[in-house]
Amino acid sequence: MRVYEFAKTLGVPHKKVIDVLVQEGYDVASHMSALSGEEMEFLKKHFKKPQKSGPAIKSIKSKKNHLSRKQGDQVQVDVEKEKKPFVLEPMMLSEAAERLDVPANEVILVLLRQGIVCAKNKVLSKEGMELLAKHYEVQVKDAGKEVVSEEGSVAVKQLAGSEARLPVVVVVGHVDHGKTTLLDFVRKTRVASREKGGITQHLGAYEVETSHGGIVFLDTPGHAAFTKMRARGVRVADVAVLVVAADDGIMPQTVEAIKHIKSLNVPVVVAINKVDKVSPEYIEKVKKGLSQYDLLPEEWGGDVVCVPISALHGTGVNELLEIIALQSQIMDLKADLERPAMGFVLEAKIEKGRGPIATVICHHGILHVGDYFAAGSTTGKISSLVDSFGKRIQTAGPSTPVQVAGFSGLADAGDFFEVITKDKYKALKSSHDPWRPVSLKPISAEGTLNIIVKVDTHSTKEALVGSIEKIASNFDKKLQVIHAAVGDITESDVMLAANTGSYLYGLHVKAEPSAIALAQRNVIDIKIYDIIYKLLDNLDELGKAHKEVKVVSKKTGEAVVLRVFDVKNLGVIAGCSVKEGVFSRKGHVVIWRDKTKVGEGAIKSLQRERKTVKEVHAGFECGFLVEGFNDFQVDDRVECYLDVVEGQ
Repeated sequence: MRVYEFAKTLGVPHKKVIDVLVQEGYDVASHMSALSGEEMEFLKKHFKKPQKSGPAIKSIKSKKNHLSRKQGDQVQVDVEKEKKPFVLEPMMLSEAAERLDVPANEVILVLLRQGIVCAKNKVLSKEGMELLAKHYEVQVKDAGKEVVSEEGSVAVKQLAGSEARLPVVVVVGHVDHGKTTLLDFVRKTRVASREKGGITQHLGAYEVETSHGGIVFLDTPGHAAFTKMRARGVRVADVAVLVVAADDGIMPQTVEAIKHIKSLNVPVVVAINKVDKVSPEYIEKVKKGLSQYDLLPEEWGGDVVCVPISALHGTGVNELLEIIALQSQIMDLKADLERPAMGFVLEAKIEKGRGPIATVICHHGILHVGDYFAAGSTTGKISSLVDSFGKRIQTAGPSTPVQVAGFSGLADAGDFFEVITKDKYKALKSSHDPWRPVSLKPISAEGTLNIIVKVDTHSTKEALVGSIEKIASNFDKKLQVIHAAVGDITESDVMLAANTGSYLYGLHVKAEPSAIALAQRNVIDIKIYDIIYKLLDNLDELGKAHKEVKVVSKKTGEAVVLRVFDVKNLGVIAGCSVKEGVFSRKGHVVIWRDKTKVGEGAIKSLQRERKTVKEVHAGFECGFLVEGFNDFQVDDRVECYLDVVEGQ
């Protein structure tokens, strides 16, 4: 049995079991390690003895600024000395600067000297906060809050108002390896069948109840255009599930996902999918491929758990969920409910009747309808909250994905989201206009294909513009996106297209009736797509249609002059035998005498057996007149050329 399985039979936490075994000298790597008979017998005997329960909260050393001790006196907390504690927890750079009472620009320079590039709204990690504390020589405390026990004699550390939060799990991997099918099975709804093109077009967050507790899944798109969205999905997750198809093995987007996971140091569980379609050797092949990217399976002495599954039939999925639940238990995920809510924007879009909205997931605090907030360059007041089941709710706790309405502008996917005071909201609102003006690139009148694109979300806009820039290098004419925005196609979009001679495209959006009517009057073709592949294919065809035609002269045949006829009022006719290829009436010829070029010109007339023909093939005789050349001699060599488009 594995450690966690045997711990269940004993009714004790698996961490405690590992500690006991290690103290006794047994070699145990993790909760997934297999126990021998000897180890299980030892554990049974050990846990039969009554165990002393240790104190629920351990005492800690007091900080110099927090505690004052007189000889023989009890320890007390000097609360007045810490009005704004410098807490070692992730926070925005601007907030850290405020607590340090130094300008934000100065903090940016301090971090820059340490090789860390940060903006004012960048969220600093705990390590970054430690670096600042060391530089400014300030005394700190951890994210936990220091309080005094009832007796007032011991300073203790605990999270006031904290509770365990649900793990946030991101599902990543190569396209068509079964990410959505896995989530589809877990959630017991047919998501996959509703998706156009067989891919998940947007980042989605789903709260799932399992027999092992609640888990929040993030489903990331598989199409190569959505690289940034996949990276952001990993950024907010606690655990990553890397889905690898057993019949395909490691693919380009698998490698990309591994890089994201490693760069953010996120624990990973590998789900080897489609095992129902292959023999066991394929599973070992996948494990070998993983080891080449420093993901060493447990069976091979590493620490990466690989679970063979069939997402289609559900085989092994329950075990996968159990591994995820165990991994989150080891991480001991906690949320501080007393601090203002903070988290990240997963996706943002404009919805008719609600304006700019965003999917948000918080790690700390509780969101309430009516809260003021800031996210990136936008601010707002929460007017409504909608959960992952489409129901309106009044509050949302940590790890709960919710759709937030009330944004003053469109947030960016990946923006740091935090609840702020009303005064701070007013200050931020007055300091900048969240509706950023549209900036148009310079428009070239000639030699350029101008494109206008309207999409449904900010992330889709980034992905589409990035893809267009990639394919633009294949075009002879310059291809530039002069305007890209979120929302349905409007009259102003049509007018912009008409004034700039642009092509108007939409992805996952509609065109307003007034815009359609205006487009018809101005002969503007609006092209709307549901799948990014088809839009890019159409742009590729557009590029080919505007490709500059390069005409080259191609040799089609060769002949030898047998006789020369000087016909009165007509000219000199060369009677030839075609030795190779084809002579065409539309061609032009070059005449060679020995190795010397003696003339050239277009064929005026081509005849075979006294009949005018379009072409004469090798093996036949013919006669022709050449415009501007009459000096033919027997045995002259004549080459025929045709002007054709390069590549044909």
